[in-house]
Amino acid sequence: MSNNIKHRVGLQSKLKIMEDLVSRGYYIFNETNQGPIDFVAVNMEGDVKFVECKTVSRRRNGSKIHRILNESQRELNKKFNSKGYPEIKIMYNETKELVHA
Repeated sequence: MSNNIKHRVGLQSKLKIMEDLVSRGYYIFNETNQGPIDFVAVNMEGDVKFVECKTVSRRRNGSKIHRILNESQRELNKKFNSKGYPEIKIMYNETKELVHA
């Protein structure tokens, strides 16, 4: 595991989001490369989610920092849209209580 705290927080967020989706009946197909999405989630009703995970970050005044898809992800969404696929969605995890140095 990485000693970089940002990587650790990111991995914990991704696992929490996966856990939530599994508890709601989704199967997870984990992206293991450095691709444009973190993972794909599919349920038995045919709902497909292309997921990009982010951890909620806040400014000093407490306001949320909103993350956006990068250019390659936005381009991929255009292609997905033209073929009838769901878009890549950002899912957030706010808790950081599992982070330990």
